[in-house]
Amino acid sequence: MPDQDDAEYEQTAEDVEEPDAVEDELDATEDTEQDSAAIWSRFGDSDLPPLPKMAAVNRAAKAGVEAGLPSEFATALAHAAVDPSELRTLLRRPTRVNIAGGVIEAIDLDLYVPGLVPLPTNNRTMEKRVYPAAGAEGYMGPLTGPRSGPGETTSLWIEGEDVSHVQDETERAREFILANNNLRESIAARGIAMPVNVVFFKLRHRDGEPPMPLLGTADGSSRVTNAHHVLALTDRQTHYHFPTNRDDYRRFIGSISEVDPEALRPAGRRRLIRQRNALITPARVFLRFTPTKDGYDYARAVNAFVGMLHVDPPRPWSQTGKLEAMAEAVLDVLRGADVLDDPVHDYLAGLLTPEQAKIEGLPIERDEQAAFVLAALLREHHRELVERGIRDVTAKKSVSASRRTDVIAELALRPTRSIATTLDTNDPERQRAERMRASYLRCARLARYATVPWKVTGRSPEKLLEAALGELRAVLGNPQVDPEAWVNRVELAALAQYHLTAWGGLQREAMGSTDADKRGPHQILEAMLHDEHGLRLLAQAVIDGRTGTHPRRVTEEGDFQRGTRDEYGAWHEDPAGHPMPIEDRWLRYETYPTGTTLPRPVTPPNESPRMKTTRLKGQIARLIEQIDLDIDELASVEETQGGPLLDKEGWASPNELLSHLMNVHSQINYWAKVAERQTSRPSG
Repeated sequence: MPDQDDAEYEQTAEDVEEPDAVEDELDATEDTEQDSAAIWSRFGDSDLPPLPKMAAVNRAAKAGVEAGLPSEFATALAHAAVDPSELRTLLRRPTRVNIAGGVIEAIDLDLYVPGLVPLPTNNRTMEKRVYPAAGAEGYMGPLTGPRSGPGETTSLWIEGEDVSHVQDETERAREFILANNNLRESIAARGIAMPVNVVFFKLRHRDGEPPMPLLGTADGSSRVTNAHHVLALTDRQTHYHFPTNRDDYRRFIGSISEVDPEALRPAGRRRLIRQRNALITPARVFLRFTPTKDGYDYARAVNAFVGMLHVDPPRPWSQTGKLEAMAEAVLDVLRGADVLDDPVHDYLAGLLTPEQAKIEGLPIERDEQAAFVLAALLREHHRELVERGIRDVTAKKSVSASRRTDVIAELALRPTRSIATTLDTNDPERQRAERMRASYLRCARLARYATVPWKVTGRSPEKLLEAALGELRAVLGNPQVDPEAWVNRVELAALAQYHLTAWGGLQREAMGSTDADKRGPHQILEAMLHDEHGLRLLAQAVIDGRTGTHPRRVTEEGDFQRGTRDEYGAWHEDPAGHPMPIEDRWLRYETYPTGTTLPRPVTPPNESPRMKTTRLKGQIARLIEQIDLDIDELASVEETQGGPLLDKEGWASPNELLSHLMNVHSQINYWAKVAERQTSRPSG
């Protein structure tokens, strides 16, 4: 199922204008205003359904309670329903929907958009959240949730510190969606065509403020956010005012649904029709969840359902957003299996401030924070649980090793990404944080992270280097493969990769058919663990990185390697010069060269047709995954003045490229259908 928030609307050239600019232009050019009949509406030329009588609303609320809904849920749903009598009928015969870990009872009906809120923990905005682990001033962190109780239930809950915390987070989410998923002109012109998925939740406040009972869109938050914008509604109105003042809520709906457009001047008529189109949405309302598998609760099931819609489709969340959603599911599974206690869970999730982490005896250095996540979650004995969490929010039956490590590495970078979000786009620290992501994810594929029983010990880089050198010398010439003989070196590598990727000392491998070194950064990192020079370089990277200095080269004896930079930017050794920086090209081609050009894979001898098919499918999967990562990085490239570069310049004439992609998609889709038919055939 495609991502409805992205794929439902096809923007035209008219759609890229800002609503305020459109209204100003309309006011100035009333004589050229098109007739209202030219504006497509889901309701055509007919009137909007009339605002329901309060008697009908009350009967629907009573029917909801009789159907087993909490009174607050029943009341909110009755007021949101466009046709309360239809709601009463549907409550008697809900649809049963199979979902991860259980069954949902749901009904399909039209709802008033002012009676809905976008779920304030919408995963689409995860990459821009500021977590407490970042230690950023003035940020209280994301809201908690959604959460639910065990067993059969109808409700979720989300919690914030106080009303201002909730409003800050909902405003951040609103701004992100309006900037990155602009649907408002499409909704104003056409309405919301595809149903949103609605859940009942309580918005709690830790300061004792009464909780707010709300209907929220678990899927469809972008559509509802943009519709609220068209309706000129604020978060304060939808989250706090309308739920407590139903008279004002009904007056607002009536001010749109009960006015005759023909009685207005052209600009006013246009404005009203835009709001009429945005006023009502089709919806699927989740009434009740019943678990059928141990370990699943309503919140986990809903997260899995939403992930299935957005992680794998043709137009999903961003790469970071997808990995973040999977990471959240992994943490839920591990906590549900009692692998993580609450402090460690919250630390891994980035929910502890540096001060709180220190009290719990957990690392607060950025490189140690990230390494702690790798050490805790990449271990082989956690593999089954990690993969279970990833499968919860994807449509895949199996999880590749690279997907598993990417999810964990993305989580490791959560505090770093959080602090970067708070900085100016031209801030060097933010630029390093954004630049390091792809390389860091690849470094996390170092196989020893999963096979060696290492941990973050908090030792200084100097002490850790001393232990790593002793470890190396003890095993030189000894073919033994005891994993314990790697614990110090692996810990050093995990700390150093943070700084080497941030400063460009380790970069992701070259792509394409060039003769460039195709080794991934994790392979360079592995080579550095096998000699004293590499260990000294890793330790120096930690020492320099923690002081905000580009990691510098040292010799095998530990002295700085000095040099001068020529007019072309290349460094040349010079004992009287400055310490030279560790650079990716220097590591690849001078310090740890392969000695040979890595060729394109060729057909092995005696390869059967089935073996060749498997090999080629694997190659294609890796190439497509690489394209996905490259597109994600391309989307994040910002111009000097700020803002994504390609969002302003576009991609000129990609037709031939798109044609190739469509041909590939068509062929793979055909083979997928063949496989489905083969699977569905009864055996002999």
